[in-house]
Amino acid sequence: MLIYFLNKLRKIFKSIGKKEYLINNLIIYLKFKKKNSNKKISNKRFKSLCEKKIKSKPVAVISFLFNEKKIINLKKVCAGLRKISNQIVIYIVINKVNKNKIKLIKKKLDIRVKIIVINDLPNQRFLPWYQVNIMKKLYKNKTITHFIYLEDDIFFEEKNFRYWLNSRNILKKFNLIPGFVRIEKDQKTKRNYAVDIVKKTKVKDIPRLNIDDKYYFVNNIYPYQGMYIYDRYLMKEYLFGPSSNPDFGNGSYNPNFIDKRMLDLSLLEKANIGLTYYNYPKTFFNRIVIPVNIGNKTISKVSQIHHLSNNYIKHKNSIFGKINIDDVMQ
Repeated sequence: MLIYFLNKLRKIFKSIGKKEYLINNLIIYLKFKKKNSNKKISNKRFKSLCEKKIKSKPVAVISFLFNEKKIINLKKVCAGLRKISNQIVIYIVINKVNKNKIKLIKKKLDIRVKIIVINDLPNQRFLPWYQVNIMKKLYKNKTITHFIYLEDDIFFEEKNFRYWLNSRNILKKFNLIPGFVRIEKDQKTKRNYAVDIVKKTKVKDIPRLNIDDKYYFVNNIYPYQGMYIYDRYLMKEYLFGPSSNPDFGNGSYNPNFIDKRMLDLSLLEKANIGLTYYNYPKTFFNRIVIPVNIGNKTISKVSQIHHLSNNYIKHKNSIFGKINIDDVMQ
């Protein structure tokens, strides 16, 4: 009865220009609460990391709009990826630059990478979308096990990869995807702050899965992470489905996939949002979930990835990067 009333109220709010998504989120949570029980999804103690390295052959694609000052962060990103697997191949997609700049990148990185230059880029904001073409070609190689796409300042390391592998096995049957939270470090206080989660969240008020007595997988309304990682199953769903289209979420592409959350994202952000808002369970806000300690309500460190630019935390007027990562969940 309450859900029926809220649906009616949502339509009224929409007609008068109010924020319909607030009611939508409440409806989703009530559906979750009605359908899901609090029983554990596993009888075994959750281990956030795989106990041992799993044989894998991942590839990583990084889009890099040339800026000499940013090469230092790019080097850190590549170094982190190299430790994931000795078989990883790293591709850097770059805008048209002269040969000297390409040599400069290779010299400063001092890491073996494959650089793909896009000579006919119509606008620099399209650069991240070339990862789709590259991934389609790589997907044909059946020996590749995992596909990673990163912005050029996202530090993704071995512990993040091992957490994803382990959690993916648990979440696969729920059609959910293990996610990450971007953090930035305050150099004065040495504290880490959540970049994209702009409001503190009460765990009891959002969809979640009890893993065991110690951890939840929590579904947040702020899932942006500046990257994606998929196995072959998820990559097929992404590459050959609607979410790999830049107009996904826009009614002009397909009225069946209109989503205001996608309309609010920029062209650059859409390039890595991937499957986040596609084919997600009706009792969840999206497909991304993160592990949260039940006792102290803290987000597991294995799901935290460093945004090396640290640019949000520096701007006082920005709403991003203002909440201590340990205070996000309540």
